[in-house]
Amino acid sequence: MALFNKILFLIILTLSLSIHSQNKSKNISSFLENYHNNNPGISYAVIKNGKVLEKNNFGLANIEKGSKAKIKTNYRLASVTKQFTALAILMLIDENKISFDTVLTEIFNNFPEYGKDITIHRLLSHTSGLLDYENLMSDDRKDPILDTEVFELMKQQDSTKFIPGTQYNYSNSAYAVLTQIIKKISGKSYKEFLENKIFKPSKMKNSIVYTKDSKIKNRALGYTITNDSIIFSDQSMTSSVQGDGGIYTSIKDYIKWNQALENNKLISPKLQEQAYSIQSINPKSEWDYGYGWRIKSDGVTKIVSHSGHTSGFTNYVIKIPEEKLTIIILTNRYGDDTAIEIGDSLLEKYKK
Repeated sequence: MALFNKILFLIILTLSLSIHSQNKSKNISSFLENYHNNNPGISYAVIKNGKVLEKNNFGLANIEKGSKAKIKTNYRLASVTKQFTALAILMLIDENKISFDTVLTEIFNNFPEYGKDITIHRLLSHTSGLLDYENLMSDDRKDPILDTEVFELMKQQDSTKFIPGTQYNYSNSAYAVLTQIIKKISGKSYKEFLENKIFKPSKMKNSIVYTKDSKIKNRALGYTITNDSIIFSDQSMTSSVQGDGGIYTSIKDYIKWNQALENNKLISPKLQEQAYSIQSINPKSEWDYGYGWRIKSDGVTKIVSHSGHTSGFTNYVIKIPEEKLTIIILTNRYGDDTAIEIGDSLLEKYKK
């Protein structure tokens, strides 16, 4: 009788897991229906232990030309870019060229006095208190703002939002300033540094840091869907800032980036672990922040992620480092949080 009960339990458990998996697949399919036909597109992949378990594309990368979204389609990453910017800084730390405690006034002699309290750590972890460049821009700008201009705006200020290090406040300004630190310390522009130190070693042949004259292969153009209308919205006045959101990449290249991270090809395992560890607490969210990554834990499993939202694009990366499980979702439509729901659903489907 005991053996019969055990067998019955195993049968019920197997059926339950099968139904759960089918429901997850059904949920994901229903989300993906929004991207079918002639709608702005989506490309995604699930990677575990270096193997691609699932990948697919739906919709169009360029509606005007009718170009379909593909695994090699290059999407603007928006704030998913921050993991690349953070890693570039960690590479300089790994080479002992700067430290987490290096302050802005050590790097830039002409930076205002308030910079003496803004460390590399605080810039990376959104605790610098820098004012938001978006609020300092002139309303009558004709050309998109650049990282160098963001840096000059910071130099024109004489204070911060709060005492640096005392609060968490998500800061695009900080990640624009980090590009200028990379340039000052390495002698290479942010674009050159990423191409030579990250893209080439990782064999990311089609990834690029955006500039106005960039020729981007397999480029996805950005759109916004409003009241069932598809509106071209590829650029904004903040789209040309590189450090907080200016990288274009594809699922094909992101898989290579993910492999470089998991194999510790670019920085030491210790520094990579720090990037995936809580460096600042966000009291308004379940997600805290590491270095270029948001972090949360259920007490057993650590999950890291980052979303990216900009004119014409919504993206999402979520991963469980211990399981070497990564989901990457890239879309060329703005404000569509189904990308987040798809990523979360795929994580639930494939995690242990």
